[in-house]
Amino acid sequence: MVVISFLLFLGILFNPSPVLAQAHPSYEKFNLSEKDEAQILFARGRYKESIEKFKGALKSEGGASTTFRMMLKAWKAVEGLDDAEQFLNNYQASNKDSTHVWYAFGYLNYLRADYGKAEKDFEKALKMNPKNGLAWNNLGAIFSEKKQYALAIEKVKRAIKTDPKESMFFSNLQKIYQEMGEPDRFANEYKNLKQKNPEQWGYGKTLARVIRQRAFGSYSKGDLDNAILGFEDMLKIYQEIGDVNGQVPALFSLGLLNEEKGDVRKAQKYFAQVLEINPNHIQARDKIKPLD
Repeated sequence: MVVISFLLFLGILFNPSPVLAQAHPSYEKFNLSEKDEAQILFARGRYKESIEKFKGALKSEGGASTTFRMMLKAWKAVEGLDDAEQFLNNYQASNKDSTHVWYAFGYLNYLRADYGKAEKDFEKALKMNPKNGLAWNNLGAIFSEKKQYALAIEKVKRAIKTDPKESMFFSNLQKIYQEMGEPDRFANEYKNLKQKNPEQWGYGKTLARVIRQRAFGSYSKGDLDNAILGFEDMLKIYQEIGDVNGQVPALFSLGLLNEEKGDVRKAQKYFAQVLEINPNHIQARDKIKPLD
């Protein structure tokens, strides 16, 4: 039980969501758009309600590939892809053809595992707008499914070029390398690219998440030493890419882990570093104690 509680606690640390944490948030209070409201409903598993909100977002905010993608995932969750297809057909009939609509048809067919149709739809989306990163990314996923890894890598890297801040694209690239049986390739690519340009945010964030999951795994097996090494590696990456928000939970986690190991002085050092970055960190402040 201690292990589970600690892992849940770390999950909250690394994935804070003050809006979702509230039982009944007031959307007006947070000035959320219809798309934001739809995403919250989706995250809570209220898929049918989220679909209606996504429809509203399409009317009020216009069609966007990201909106279509989330709405289709909600339809998939309620086994309603046939209804989704009817909606898209009606939407396309009353709205001008766009890269986003063709992306939506592509993603619909992708969810049905009809990769031949999906590929053609994504290509139509890209013909209209070569900067549709989601379409490039899904093409990469299709080629990965077919084990055509060279093409998959090429497409996902095109997606990354369109939006270097979209973490999903980097995560998919890392997964492709994993499926290829080259688990170290992503980390090596990060190191090589960092030498040319230190600002490798996407690679660094993704690599840190991979290391974090391994550290969680080590801790759940009672391997405290390797868990600590993992969080130390993760902290180093956050420092390299200048991600201060990532450094805070990493430092606090290292404090907790060293405290559990019995190294109080080292734990206190990490808690103090947390407070140097965020003097208002209540948990770290509560952990600071005078040393003999």
